Amino acid sequence: MGINLSTDKKGNKKRRVISDINITPFVDILLVLLIIFMVAAPMMTSSIDVNLPQGAAAPTNEKVQPISVSVKEDGTIYVQEDVVKLSNLQSKLLEITASNLNTKIQVRADKKIDYGRVMEIIKTVNSSGFGQVVLVTELVQ
Repeated sequence: MGINLSTDKKGNKKRRVISDINITPFVDILLVLLIIFMVAAPMMTSSIDVNLPQGAAAPTNEKVQPISVSVKEDGTIYVQEDVVKLSNLQSKLLEITASNLNTKIQVRADKKIDYGRVMEIIKTVNSSGFGQVVLVTELVQ
């Protein structure tokens, strides 16, 4: 609540109480919550639990959801949430993306996986025709 000082015709100062509600703090809180959810939502896209290696690159904001290829510690390959064999990886990626070769493919591999196995998966994705392959790491803080 605020007070408005005004003068009348005689020059006397009058006090009037302003009874308008100030919604600025409410809008500030809503904007902060919106930003928090916008930052947290992309982190919740993959449900496959993979122990990622650490990296220094910051996450990027993307309008199109990339396709996630995850490799667990035991070597199991997932495309989104579906288990796939390496021999079927090309056909599954082409099926999911409707043969759109401009789709970004995120490879999420457990840090205990053999590097050669990860490169084998990336080679398979590249041989499918996808040019945008990204290795996902855990952000170092």
